Amino acid sequence: MRLKTTCLSLLISCVMLPLLVQAEDNGELVEERRLRLWSAQTGNRDLIYSTYLRIDNRDTTDPGSWVYEWSRIAEYFADKGDAFAANEDHASARDAYLTAAKFYGIARFPAKTLPGQLEAFNKHLHYYQKAGQFFDPELIVLDIPYDGKSIPAYLHMPADIEKPPLILWNGGIDTWKGDSYNNIQPYIDRGFAVLTFDVLGTGENSDWRAGPDSNKLHSAVIDHMQTHPLIDGRYIAHVGFSFSGYYAARNSITEDRLFAVISACGPIHDGWKAIYQDAWEIQEALAAAIHIPRVDSDAMRDYVATFSLLAQGLLNGPDSVKVPTLIINGDLDDLAPVSDLRLLADSGRETDLWIMGGDQHCFGQYRSVVMPKMANWLVEKLEAERVLQN
Repeated sequence: MRLKTTCLSLLISCVMLPLLVQAEDNGELVEERRLRLWSAQTGNRDLIYSTYLRIDNRDTTDPGSWVYEWSRIAEYFADKGDAFAANEDHASARDAYLTAAKFYGIARFPAKTLPGQLEAFNKHLHYYQKAGQFFDPELIVLDIPYDGKSIPAYLHMPADIEKPPLILWNGGIDTWKGDSYNNIQPYIDRGFAVLTFDVLGTGENSDWRAGPDSNKLHSAVIDHMQTHPLIDGRYIAHVGFSFSGYYAARNSITEDRLFAVISACGPIHDGWKAIYQDAWEIQEALAAAIHIPRVDSDAMRDYVATFSLLAQGLLNGPDSVKVPTLIINGDLDDLAPVSDLRLLADSGRETDLWIMGGDQHCFGQYRSVVMPKMANWLVEKLEAERVLQN
Protein backbone atom coordinates (compact mmCIF):
# COMPACT_ATOMS: atom_id res chain seq x y z
CA MET A 1 0.00 0.00 0.00
CA ARG A 2 1.28 3.41 -0.90
CA LEU A 3 1.64 5.66 2.11
CA LYS A 4 1.02 9.27 1.21
CA THR A 5 0.29 12.49 3.06
CA THR A 6 -1.03 15.29 0.87
CA CYS A 7 -1.27 18.99 1.71
CA LEU A 8 0.45 18.93 5.10
CA SER A 9 -0.60 22.20 6.75
CA LEU A 10 1.49 22.80 9.83
CA LEU A 11 -0.15 24.98 12.45
CA ILE A 12 2.61 27.52 12.84
CA SER A 13 2.76 31.25 12.46
CA CYS A 14 4.98 32.26 9.55
CA VAL A 15 5.81 35.95 9.72
CA MET A 16 7.10 37.25 6.41
CA LEU A 17 9.94 39.70 6.65
CA PRO A 18 9.29 43.00 4.84
CA LEU A 19 10.62 43.20 1.33
CA LEU A 20 13.39 45.76 1.72
CA VAL A 21 15.02 45.35 -1.66
CA GLN A 22 13.86 44.33 -5.10
CA ALA A 23 15.88 42.29 -7.58
CA GLU A 24 16.82 44.48 -10.54
CA ASP A 25 17.13 43.67 -14.21
CA ASN A 26 20.89 44.23 -14.10
CA GLY A 27 21.30 41.05 -12.04
CA GLU A 28 23.20 42.72 -9.21
CA LEU A 29 20.80 41.75 -6.44
CA VAL A 30 19.46 38.44 -5.17
CA GLU A 31 15.99 37.16 -4.43
CA GLU A 32 14.51 38.22 -1.12
CA ARG A 33 14.22 34.60 0.00
CA ARG A 34 18.01 34.40 0.05
CA LEU A 35 18.24 37.25 2.52
CA ARG A 36 15.61 35.66 4.73
CA LEU A 37 17.45 32.34 4.65
CA TRP A 38 20.82 33.90 5.45
CA SER A 39 19.24 35.92 8.24
CA ALA A 40 17.91 32.73 9.80
CA GLN A 41 21.16 30.84 9.35
CA THR A 42 23.34 33.54 10.88
CA GLY A 43 20.82 34.65 13.49
CA ASN A 44 21.54 38.27 12.54
CA ARG A 45 18.98 39.78 10.21
CA ASP A 46 20.18 43.36 10.76
CA LEU A 47 23.74 42.47 9.78
CA ILE A 48 22.59 40.65 6.64
CA TYR A 49 20.45 43.54 5.41
CA SER A 50 22.84 46.34 6.39
CA THR A 51 25.69 44.58 4.59
CA TYR A 52 23.53 43.86 1.55
CA LEU A 53 22.45 47.47 1.22
CA ARG A 54 26.10 48.61 1.01
CA ILE A 55 26.72 46.53 -2.12
CA ASP A 56 26.69 48.31 -5.48
CA ASN A 57 28.49 45.86 -7.79
CA ARG A 58 29.59 42.26 -8.35
CA ASP A 59 32.37 42.95 -10.81
CA THR A 60 35.22 44.04 -8.52
CA THR A 61 36.76 43.26 -5.16
CA ASP A 62 36.72 46.91 -4.05
CA PRO A 63 34.68 48.36 -1.16
CA GLY A 64 31.01 48.21 -2.15
CA SER A 65 31.46 44.98 -4.10
CA TRP A 66 29.70 41.72 -3.27
CA VAL A 67 32.88 39.86 -2.35
CA TYR A 68 34.44 42.68 -0.36
CA GLU A 69 31.45 43.51 1.84
CA TRP A 70 30.57 39.94 2.81
CA SER A 71 34.24 38.99 3.25
CA ARG A 72 34.80 41.96 5.54
CA ILE A 73 32.11 40.66 7.90
CA ALA A 74 33.52 37.13 7.63
CA GLU A 75 37.00 38.35 8.55
CA TYR A 76 35.65 40.02 11.68
CA PHE A 77 34.16 36.73 12.91
CA ALA A 78 37.29 34.80 11.89
CA ASP A 79 39.36 37.10 14.10
CA LYS A 80 36.88 36.62 16.93
CA GLY A 81 37.21 32.88 16.52
CA ASP A 82 41.01 33.10 16.77
CA ALA A 83 40.71 35.13 19.96
CA PHE A 84 38.25 32.68 21.52
CA ALA A 85 40.45 29.73 20.52
CA ALA A 86 43.52 31.39 22.08
CA ASN A 87 41.55 31.71 25.33
CA GLU A 88 40.39 28.09 25.05
CA ASP A 89 36.76 29.13 24.81
CA HIS A 90 36.05 26.34 22.38
CA ALA A 91 32.29 26.73 22.09
CA SER A 92 32.56 30.42 21.25
CA ALA A 93 35.43 29.72 18.84
CA ARG A 94 33.30 27.11 17.06
CA ASP A 95 30.36 29.48 16.69
CA ALA A 96 32.53 32.36 15.49
CA TYR A 97 34.32 30.19 12.93
CA LEU A 98 30.99 28.83 11.69
CA THR A 99 29.73 32.37 11.25
CA ALA A 100 32.91 33.33 9.40
CA ALA A 101 32.49 30.30 7.15
CA LYS A 102 28.87 31.26 6.46
CA PHE A 103 29.73 34.84 5.47
CA TYR A 104 32.59 33.69 3.26
CA GLY A 105 30.08 31.27 1.74
CA ILE A 106 27.76 34.16 0.96
CA ALA A 107 30.71 36.02 -0.57
CA ARG A 108 31.31 33.16 -3.01
CA PHE A 109 27.56 32.82 -3.81
CA PRO A 110 26.26 31.60 -6.17
CA ALA A 111 29.03 29.81 -8.04
CA LYS A 112 32.55 31.16 -7.25
CA THR A 113 32.84 32.49 -10.80
CA LEU A 114 33.19 36.23 -10.12
CA PRO A 115 36.34 38.17 -9.09
CA GLY A 116 37.53 37.20 -5.62
CA GLN A 117 34.98 34.45 -5.14
CA LEU A 118 37.41 31.53 -5.37
CA GLU A 119 39.48 33.02 -2.54
CA ALA A 120 36.31 33.53 -0.50
CA PHE A 121 35.29 29.92 -1.17
CA ASN A 122 38.66 28.61 0.00
CA LYS A 123 38.36 30.65 3.20
CA HIS A 124 34.82 29.33 3.66
CA LEU A 125 36.21 25.77 3.64
CA HIS A 126 39.14 26.74 5.87
CA TYR A 127 36.97 28.21 8.61
CA TYR A 128 34.40 25.43 8.46
CA GLN A 129 37.20 22.97 9.12
CA LYS A 130 38.56 25.19 11.92
CA ALA A 131 35.10 25.16 13.48
CA GLY A 132 35.07 21.40 13.03
CA GLN A 133 38.00 21.06 15.43
CA PHE A 134 35.55 22.05 18.16
CA PHE A 135 32.61 19.89 17.11
CA ASP A 136 31.74 17.09 19.51
CA PRO A 137 32.89 14.70 18.13
CA GLU A 138 35.44 16.50 15.95
CA LEU A 139 34.71 16.86 12.24
CA ILE A 140 36.30 14.16 10.07
CA VAL A 141 37.47 15.15 6.60
CA LEU A 142 37.42 12.25 4.14
CA ASP A 143 38.73 11.76 0.62
CA ILE A 144 36.46 9.33 -1.19
CA PRO A 145 37.65 7.62 -4.39
CA TYR A 146 35.73 8.62 -7.50
CA ASP A 147 36.46 8.48 -11.22
CA GLY A 148 40.19 7.88 -10.75
CA LYS A 149 40.45 10.83 -8.37
CA SER A 150 38.85 11.61 -5.02
CA ILE A 151 36.14 13.88 -3.69
CA PRO A 152 36.36 15.61 -0.29
CA ALA A 153 33.57 15.00 2.21
CA TYR A 154 32.78 16.06 5.77
CA LEU A 155 31.74 13.34 8.22
CA HIS A 156 29.78 14.62 11.22
CA MET A 157 29.47 12.00 13.96
CA PRO A 158 26.92 11.79 16.79
CA ALA A 159 28.25 11.67 20.33
CA ASP A 160 28.56 8.39 22.21
CA ILE A 161 27.16 6.14 19.48
CA GLU A 162 29.30 3.35 18.10
CA LYS A 163 28.88 2.64 14.38
CA PRO A 164 25.82 4.83 13.74
CA PRO A 165 23.66 4.71 10.61
CA LEU A 166 24.64 7.22 7.94
CA ILE A 167 22.88 9.96 6.03
CA LEU A 168 24.33 11.25 2.76
CA TRP A 169 23.47 14.95 2.66
CA ASN A 170 23.66 17.33 -0.32
CA GLY A 171 22.48 20.85 -0.99
CA GLY A 172 21.74 22.35 -4.37
CA ILE A 173 23.77 23.93 -7.14
CA ASP A 174 24.50 26.98 -4.99
CA THR A 175 24.41 25.51 -1.45
CA TRP A 176 27.29 23.17 -0.75
CA LYS A 177 28.71 20.86 1.89
CA GLY A 178 29.94 23.58 4.25
CA ASP A 179 26.55 25.33 4.24
CA SER A 180 24.61 22.56 5.95
CA TYR A 181 25.64 22.69 9.61
CA ASN A 182 22.36 24.02 11.02
CA ASN A 183 20.24 21.78 8.81
CA ILE A 184 21.93 18.52 9.76
CA GLN A 185 21.82 18.97 13.54
CA PRO A 186 18.37 17.33 14.02
CA TYR A 187 19.74 14.18 12.37
CA ILE A 188 22.91 14.10 14.43
CA ASP A 189 20.84 14.65 17.58
CA ARG A 190 18.84 11.52 16.67
CA GLY A 191 21.94 9.35 16.38
CA PHE A 192 22.75 9.57 12.67
CA ALA A 193 26.17 10.28 11.25
CA VAL A 194 25.89 12.78 8.41
CA LEU A 195 28.24 12.90 5.43
CA THR A 196 28.07 16.16 3.47
CA PHE A 197 29.68 16.43 0.04
CA ASP A 198 29.27 18.47 -3.13
CA VAL A 199 27.37 17.00 -6.06
CA LEU A 200 29.19 16.91 -9.37
CA GLY A 201 29.54 20.29 -11.03
CA THR A 202 29.50 22.21 -7.73
CA GLY A 203 31.80 23.28 -4.91
CA GLU A 204 35.04 21.32 -4.83
CA ASN A 205 33.67 18.96 -7.48
CA SER A 206 33.19 21.59 -10.17
CA ASP A 207 35.75 19.97 -12.50
CA TRP A 208 33.10 17.36 -13.29
CA ARG A 209 30.08 18.34 -15.34
CA ALA A 210 26.71 17.77 -13.71
CA GLY A 211 24.56 15.43 -15.75
CA PRO A 212 21.31 13.50 -15.45
CA ASP A 213 23.11 10.44 -14.08
CA SER A 214 25.51 12.23 -11.73
CA ASN A 215 24.05 10.28 -8.83
CA LYS A 216 26.66 7.72 -9.84
CA LEU A 217 28.77 9.72 -7.39
CA HIS A 218 26.39 8.63 -4.62
CA SER A 219 26.83 5.00 -5.61
CA ALA A 220 30.60 5.43 -5.30
CA VAL A 221 30.17 7.07 -1.90
CA ILE A 222 27.95 4.18 -0.76
CA ASP A 223 30.60 1.71 -1.97
CA HIS A 224 33.17 3.46 0.21
CA MET A 225 31.06 4.10 3.30
CA GLN A 226 29.53 0.63 3.52
CA THR A 227 32.86 -0.64 4.81
CA HIS A 228 33.98 2.43 6.74
CA PRO A 229 34.97 1.34 10.27
CA LEU A 230 33.04 4.17 11.98
CA ILE A 231 29.73 3.52 10.20
CA ASP A 232 27.10 0.79 10.20
CA GLY A 233 27.14 0.37 6.44
CA ARG A 234 23.91 -1.64 6.44
CA TYR A 235 21.91 1.53 7.05
CA ILE A 236 22.50 4.43 4.69
CA ALA A 237 19.95 7.03 3.61
CA HIS A 238 20.10 10.05 1.31
CA VAL A 239 18.70 13.54 1.91
CA GLY A 240 18.95 15.95 -1.01
CA PHE A 241 17.71 19.52 -1.37
CA SER A 242 16.88 21.36 -4.59
CA PHE A 243 19.28 20.25 -7.36
CA SER A 244 20.28 17.37 -5.10
CA GLY A 245 16.62 16.67 -4.40
CA TYR A 246 16.59 15.57 -8.03
CA TYR A 247 19.50 13.19 -7.41
CA ALA A 248 17.75 11.92 -4.27
CA ALA A 249 14.71 11.16 -6.40
CA ARG A 250 16.86 9.37 -8.94
CA ASN A 251 18.53 7.38 -6.14
CA SER A 252 15.09 6.31 -4.90
CA ILE A 253 14.68 4.62 -8.27
CA THR A 254 18.17 3.33 -9.06
CA GLU A 255 19.94 2.72 -5.73
CA ASP A 256 18.43 -0.11 -3.68
CA ARG A 257 21.14 -0.06 -1.01
CA LEU A 258 19.50 2.94 0.67
CA PHE A 259 16.98 2.30 3.43
CA ALA A 260 15.21 5.63 2.73
CA VAL A 261 15.39 8.83 0.69
CA ILE A 262 14.20 12.38 1.26
CA SER A 263 13.78 14.37 -1.95
CA ALA A 264 13.28 17.98 -0.88
CA CYS A 265 12.31 20.62 -3.45
CA GLY A 266 13.89 18.72 -6.34
CA PRO A 267 12.80 19.19 -9.98
CA ILE A 268 11.50 15.97 -11.49
CA HIS A 269 9.96 16.82 -14.87
CA ASP A 270 8.09 20.12 -15.22
CA GLY A 271 10.62 21.91 -13.03
CA TRP A 272 13.37 21.40 -15.57
CA LYS A 273 11.40 23.53 -18.01
CA ALA A 274 11.64 26.49 -15.62
CA ILE A 275 15.02 26.15 -13.95
CA TYR A 276 17.21 27.48 -16.76
CA GLN A 277 15.16 30.70 -16.98
CA ASP A 278 14.76 31.38 -13.26
CA ALA A 279 16.45 34.17 -11.25
CA TRP A 280 19.91 35.18 -12.44
CA GLU A 281 21.68 33.49 -9.49
CA ILE A 282 20.04 30.16 -10.33
CA GLN A 283 21.06 30.59 -13.96
CA GLU A 284 24.64 31.45 -12.97
CA ALA A 285 25.00 28.45 -10.67
CA LEU A 286 23.33 26.12 -13.16
CA ALA A 287 25.55 27.32 -16.01
CA ALA A 288 28.64 26.67 -13.88
CA ALA A 289 27.43 23.20 -12.89
CA ILE A 290 26.57 22.01 -16.40
CA HIS A 291 29.53 23.78 -18.07
CA ILE A 292 27.39 25.77 -20.48
CA PRO A 293 27.66 29.59 -20.63
CA ARG A 294 24.60 31.35 -19.24
CA VAL A 295 24.28 33.41 -22.43
CA ASP A 296 23.69 30.22 -24.45
CA SER A 297 20.10 29.79 -23.29
CA ASP A 298 19.19 27.38 -26.09
CA ALA A 299 21.97 24.97 -25.13
CA MET A 300 21.03 25.26 -21.46
CA ARG A 301 17.38 24.55 -22.23
CA ASP A 302 18.17 21.52 -24.36
CA TYR A 303 20.62 20.07 -21.85
CA VAL A 304 18.50 20.47 -18.73
CA ALA A 305 15.56 18.88 -20.54
CA THR A 306 17.53 15.62 -20.46
CA PHE A 307 17.32 15.64 -16.63
CA SER A 308 13.59 14.86 -16.66
CA LEU A 309 13.05 11.52 -14.94
CA LEU A 310 9.94 11.05 -17.05
CA ALA A 311 11.83 11.65 -20.31
CA GLN A 312 14.50 9.19 -19.19
CA GLY A 313 11.83 6.51 -18.78
CA LEU A 314 12.53 6.07 -15.08
CA LEU A 315 9.00 6.86 -13.94
CA ASN A 316 6.77 4.25 -15.50
CA GLY A 317 4.26 3.25 -12.85
CA PRO A 318 3.78 2.76 -9.11
CA ASP A 319 6.75 0.41 -8.77
CA SER A 320 9.38 2.83 -10.11
CA VAL A 321 10.46 4.18 -6.71
CA LYS A 322 12.15 1.27 -4.94
CA VAL A 323 12.78 2.61 -1.42
CA PRO A 324 10.70 4.54 1.14
CA THR A 325 10.76 8.16 -0.03
CA LEU A 326 9.61 11.45 1.43
CA ILE A 327 8.87 14.17 -1.13
CA ILE A 328 8.52 17.70 0.23
CA ASN A 329 8.33 21.32 -0.93
CA GLY A 330 6.29 24.50 -0.82
CA ASP A 331 3.31 24.78 -3.14
CA LEU A 332 4.38 28.11 -4.71
CA ASP A 333 7.61 26.87 -6.27
CA ASP A 334 8.05 26.68 -10.05
CA LEU A 335 11.40 24.85 -9.82
CA ALA A 336 9.88 21.83 -8.08
CA PRO A 337 6.16 22.35 -8.67
CA VAL A 338 3.37 20.35 -7.09
CA SER A 339 2.95 18.48 -10.37
CA ASP A 340 6.51 17.14 -10.00
CA LEU A 341 5.98 16.22 -6.35
CA ARG A 342 2.84 14.26 -7.18
CA LEU A 343 4.48 12.59 -10.17
CA LEU A 344 7.23 11.17 -7.97
CA ALA A 345 4.85 10.29 -5.14
CA ASP A 346 2.59 8.39 -7.54
CA SER A 347 5.57 6.37 -8.77
CA GLY A 348 6.14 4.45 -5.53
CA ARG A 349 4.16 2.32 -3.14
CA GLU A 350 5.89 3.67 -0.04
CA THR A 351 6.02 7.43 -0.54
CA ASP A 352 5.05 10.33 1.68
CA LEU A 353 4.17 13.69 0.17
CA TRP A 354 4.37 16.84 2.31
CA ILE A 355 3.22 20.05 0.64
CA MET A 356 3.95 23.24 2.55
CA GLY A 357 1.04 25.59 1.90
CA GLY A 358 1.90 29.18 0.97
CA ASP A 359 5.66 28.64 0.77
CA GLN A 360 8.27 28.78 -1.97
CA HIS A 361 11.37 26.84 -2.98
CA CYS A 362 12.65 24.60 -0.16
CA PHE A 363 10.00 25.80 2.32
CA GLY A 364 12.13 28.37 4.13
CA GLN A 365 9.25 29.59 6.32
CA TYR A 366 8.62 26.10 7.66
CA ARG A 367 12.24 25.02 7.92
CA SER A 368 12.69 25.24 11.71
CA VAL A 369 9.57 23.15 12.33
CA VAL A 370 9.81 20.71 9.44
CA MET A 371 13.50 19.73 9.64
CA PRO A 372 13.07 17.87 12.97
CA LYS A 373 9.97 16.16 11.55
CA MET A 374 12.00 15.01 8.55
CA ALA A 375 14.60 13.58 10.92
CA ASN A 376 11.85 11.76 12.84
CA TRP A 377 10.57 10.33 9.55
CA LEU A 378 14.01 8.85 8.89
CA VAL A 379 14.12 7.37 12.39
CA GLU A 380 10.83 5.59 11.68
CA LYS A 381 12.15 4.20 8.38
CA LEU A 382 15.39 3.11 10.06
CA GLU A 383 13.48 1.21 12.75
CA ALA A 384 11.35 -0.50 10.11
CA GLU A 385 14.46 -1.48 8.13
CA ARG A 386 16.14 -2.91 11.22
CA VAL A 387 13.08 -5.07 11.86
CA LEU A 388 13.25 -6.36 8.29
CA GLN A 389 16.97 -7.14 8.46
CA ASN A 390 16.76 -8.84 11.86
